[in-house]
Amino acid sequence: MALFPMFVDLQDKDIVVIGAGVVALRKIEQLSKFSPKLTVIAPIIHEEIRVLSKTHAMTLLEREYVIEDCENRFLVIGALDDLCEQEKIYNACRQTKTPVNCVDSPALCSFIFPALIVQGDLCVGINTSGKAPAVSSALRQHLTKLIPEGVHHLIERVHAVRQNEKAGKERQEKIITMCRDFFSSMIKG
Repeated sequence: MALFPMFVDLQDKDIVVIGAGVVALRKIEQLSKFSPKLTVIAPIIHEEIRVLSKTHAMTLLEREYVIEDCENRFLVIGALDDLCEQEKIYNACRQTKTPVNCVDSPALCSFIFPALIVQGDLCVGINTSGKAPAVSSALRQHLTKLIPEGVHHLIERVHAVRQNEKAGKERQEKIITMCRDFFSSMIKG
């Protein structure tokens, strides 16, 4: 069964990533775009995560995790190769109703981490309900090429209209026309 896509504000939310290898790096790269309060815990931290921590606010804890590290978090990402440890993380989060994603283990996830396309305020999430992450990734690469250049300008223009003009049929028609004109020019161009 397909999963319901839900977009959530992560700004300043307390998120922990347990593990700091290549898989964790991919998750951290995506999460950091949304300005959470990010903590990464692992005995060895991938060098690219260290580099990323210089430009994005995150706390790096070089140590083994303890299950209490999952407490009072908005989200928990278990990016460990050890299935037994993933199960511990999943069960701890389930007890506290904390959303958890244990990478490459769909049965140990209360949410799926989608393949993301992020361009300014545009965010497209793609998932296959955990069945085929490679398909999500390939589709993300394909769709990224199809998103018109300048769509972020359209988003800003529509936002300005919504902020400055009275709600109603006239405003809605103006927005529809702006969108239609933008995408028509993409087809002609």
